Amino acid sequence: MTRHGKTLLNTLEKVQGWSDSPLTEEGRNVAAYLGRGLDIAFDAVYTSDRGRTIETADIILTESKQTHLKKNSLLDLREFCFGKFEGTPNEEMFGTVMRHLGFETTEEGMMNLGPKGFQLVAEAVSELDETGLSESWAVMEARLLRALDQMIEEQTGDFEKHVLVVTHGMTINSYLTILAPELVDPFIENASITKMVYENGEIRVESVNDTHYILAGQKV
Repeated sequence: MTRHGKTLLNTLEKVQGWSDSPLTEEGRNVAAYLGRGLDIAFDAVYTSDRGRTIETADIILTESKQTHLKKNSLLDLREFCFGKFEGTPNEEMFGTVMRHLGFETTEEGMMNLGPKGFQLVAEAVSELDETGLSESWAVMEARLLRALDQMIEEQTGDFEKHVLVVTHGMTINSYLTILAPELVDPFIENASITKMVYENGEIRVESVNDTHYILAGQKV
C-alpha cells in the first residue's frame, strides 16, 4: 500500500478527503522515484477512484515499466469524507477536532490520542458536522474491509501474488487501526510503502511508512 504523491491541496495544507486535486511537480517526482526504486513485479494494481491515486499509479507503472497492468479503481478505497471541513485549512479542522476531544492544541492531541486516534478523529468530525455530509467511522471501516475482502478474493490463488494498492494517508492509517493499531503512524509520507501480507487466512503488517524505495529511485 502506498500513499499518493503530494497534491495541490496538500501543498496548501487544506483538508482533502473526497475532494481532489492534481499532483504537484513534487508529487509527480516522488511517484516517479518510487516507480524507479520498486524492484517488485506486480500481478495487480488497485487505486481509489480519486484522480490523485490514479495519477500516482500511472507514474509508478510507467517508471517501473509495468504499464501492461490494468488499474482497478475502487470507490471503497477512498479517503475519509470530512464533510463540511473539506477544503478548509488543516489547522482549522484539527484544532476544532482536538478541542472537541478535550485537548488544548493539535500537537497535544496528536501526541496523546493513542492507537485508536484516527477512529477518534473520524468520530469527532462526524459529530461536529451538522451538515451530515461526513462519513462515520463505522461506514468507513465497513467499506475499507469490503475493499480488502474484494482484493483478497480476486487475487488469492495457487501461487504468491504481489499487489500494489495506491490510496490515501488516513485510509492507510485506518487499515492499521483495524489490523495493527500499535503500528499507526500519524505522519504517513507521500509515496511511502506500508506492506501487508495475507497468508493462511490472516493478515500481518510487515512494515509501515517505508521510504527506502523512494531513496533507491532517486539514485537511478
